Amino acid sequence: MASPMKMRPDTGLTATETEAREKTCPGELVRRHRTLDGFIAAVSQTDGIDLIEVDALSTLVVQTDNSVYRITILTPHAREVLVQGGRFFPERTRACLNGSSFGGSCLKLGWVGLGLHLEFHAGDQWIITSQVRAISLEPFAAGPAC
Repeated sequence: MASPMKMRPDTGLTATETEAREKTCPGELVRRHRTLDGFIAAVSQTDGIDLIEVDALSTLVVQTDNSVYRITILTPHAREVLVQGGRFFPERTRACLNGSSFGGSCLKLGWVGLGLHLEFHAGDQWIITSQVRAISLEPFAAGPAC
């Protein structure tokens, strides 16, 4: 007969579960930025650009670990953009730039943040980029006055 598992009184986990948890994430059951409170705290300390603070027809140039994206803002409040770059957007494509995340389920809407992943929705596809490394803003260059 197998011996019963002994639970650690301070965590309610077995010794084996505790050892596995400590090897993968010492001192944490869930990484802090993957909780809502942790996500809010981390994003509030992240540099970035809020789409509603950008003029329509301005272009963001966003460099990620793997690609460079040119994102022209069409409707800032609706997060509607034209995006070109990376493997999924070889040509200018109309999309919704939902926002930025750390790769989990928490998303800051309409935000392009350094160190975060961008999330786009185009047609029936959801695209999540690698981490953002640099952001620059190219203002809309108006043509000559009429």
